[in-house]
Amino acid sequence: MLQIEKKIILKTLVHVLILGIILFPVFFVISNKSEVIRPNFHLSIPNSSIVIFYLINIIWLIPKLIFERKYLKYALFILLFLTLFLFFQYTFFDFIPIEGDRPPPRFQMRRNQMFFLFPSIFRFVLIMALGTAIELIAKFEQEHKRYDELERQKIIKELSFLKNQFNPHFLFNALNNIYSLASKKSENTTPSIMLLSNMLRYVLYESGKEKVPIHQEIDFIKNYINLEKLKFSDSNAPQIKCYFSLLNENYAVEPLLFITLIENAFKHGISYVTPSFILISFTENNDEIALSVINSVGKRDDENINTNKTGVGLENLKKRLELLYPGKHSFRQIYENSTFKSFLKIKK
Repeated sequence: MLQIEKKIILKTLVHVLILGIILFPVFFVISNKSEVIRPNFHLSIPNSSIVIFYLINIIWLIPKLIFERKYLKYALFILLFLTLFLFFQYTFFDFIPIEGDRPPPRFQMRRNQMFFLFPSIFRFVLIMALGTAIELIAKFEQEHKRYDELERQKIIKELSFLKNQFNPHFLFNALNNIYSLASKKSENTTPSIMLLSNMLRYVLYESGKEKVPIHQEIDFIKNYINLEKLKFSDSNAPQIKCYFSLLNENYAVEPLLFITLIENAFKHGISYVTPSFILISFTENNDEIALSVINSVGKRDDENINTNKTGVGLENLKKRLELLYPGKHSFRQIYENSTFKSFLKIKK
């Protein structure tokens, strides 16, 4: 964080230095009351205008147009600023009399003297290009660091999920339940083996990709839920209701992004003593992706929530959301009446 603040300060100082160079003639004119300097007063108006254009460029145009890839609008704004700058440059130049005589207006000069426009155009373009280049370099470095952090979080996510989900205890319970089904010659034995196999294949192969079709992520979540259900008998099974709605099944999402909330629901929402429930709703449309997970909380987990204990999985999820969807997601959790609610929305 300190390193980021230093870079912001350095970038600001570079902008201030450029603005200082532009405004130097203005300060020089204001601080000197000599009549000899008065003919150079025309420098202050154009320089002041280009400072305004420079600030608008770095504060508004670049973030709103360049970063949003609206290049045509950006070019039109820059052309408008250039036209206004030339107007100020060659209009206010004529307002100061020299030796009592007013020079002829600039734009009434002979056509072959219009080449005087080119130094002003070059000066304007150079100054604006400097400001744009500084912002683009800073943005590029920011995106590069963001990409590195994404790669780091991706590795953490994969290792964390493998450690927390497919640890020996989880596999033992899953295999033990499958063995129990097999010993009873249940028809669910083969499907259960396929569930575990598909989950392992997804984590080991698909999760290494940058993005996967959203239907694959949903299939993984469904397999996880169905495998968790194998732990329970008819007498102690919790109430589990799921709703999935996909409008664009091939929409690309980051793998293993939503499973943390599902996992926490099964971890904290299941009780073998009192009735418990888990409600899962996942919808995807043209505007957003929305996941809501509502689960009961047992007495033991109730105390943990009240002491504000946050799991590593949730912290990693929040970091990934900030990196993957900055400014385009909302994530909130509500705890009330022994019920825990998680709501996640991602704007497209």
